[in-house]
Amino acid sequence: MIHTLNGDNVEITDALRDLVGEKLARLNTFGTETTSAQVSLKINGLEQTASGTLRVDGQDLTAITATAPDMHAAIDSLVDKLSAQLRRHTQRQHGRPR
Repeated sequence: MIHTLNGDNVEITDALRDLVGEKLARLNTFGTETTSAQVSLKINGLEQTASGTLRVDGQDLTAITATAPDMHAAIDSLVDKLSAQLRRHTQRQHGRPR
């Protein structure tokens, strides 16, 4: 999977890049072809936000935003939300829960 990482008021360090790549690798377990992911990290005052969009089976899943007091928690929450949305997508495609 190809992932793009952007930062707004955030310096994208190698540690953040590795963390996002490691977390997004969990999304490959659903049996669908996730071709790309776009993740944007933003700091606005005390609020830290991670938002993302997945491209799956030729279509984009909607952008999801997660906010938390620290960036690691925001990234974890974002990946959890993307995982739930990907699970719903595969259930719709295959017609039954997995």
